[in-house]
Amino acid sequence: MHAHSPNVGGFSFKRVLLGLILSVIFIHFNFGQELQDGQKRWSSDNKLTLDDFKIKVSDTNNEVAYSQFMMTHAISGLDFMKKNMNQKVENIFLGNASYIDTTRVEDLQKQIDFQQMQFDLAEIQARNFRKSALKDKGQLTKGFDIVNKINNEIMAELTAMRMTLIRETDSGRNEEKLAEWKELIATKLKELDEFRFENKEKIKLQK
Repeated sequence: MHAHSPNVGGFSFKRVLLGLILSVIFIHFNFGQELQDGQKRWSSDNKLTLDDFKIKVSDTNNEVAYSQFMMTHAISGLDFMKKNMNQKVENIFLGNASYIDTTRVEDLQKQIDFQQMQFDLAEIQARNFRKSALKDKGQLTKGFDIVNKINNEIMAELTAMRMTLIRETDSGRNEEKLAEWKELIATKLKELDEFRFENKEKIKLQK
């Protein structure tokens, strides 16, 4: 007897998992340059809109909407002296690689909000990355093994978080679970507020 994967939005849960594993890219990036066409940095007051999704129609075998994000970092060995790593890690939405099928979505804003929730999950992990990088900055003098370790942990956790969100909310259709997740996300973002990209103030970590 074979076990069957639960369906999410009408297709294999394993297929969703593979898509999400590939949907968050983490690369070393040289900062100081403008965002490229279709890219959008996470912001608390500049949410995703329909125009941010550059692909408007998808294959009918796919989900009705899909978002891809990119976390970038510019951490160097000299950063062991820094008191704030927030500007060293970015969380970016890739509009040119994200779609929303306007021919199949009944409530566009609701689906956009659901994709925003996933962007928010990525922001939680970006803030956790900044916090961990600051906490372990002393190890940077020994090489970048610590950055790779943090990266692997952050990406694995984010994939698991997105999958749980999709499964528990039935791809955004379960209103009760959606409300629970929105509250959880808001709480986590607030807890990690000092690690937002915009904050350049010195951060003193609790021992």
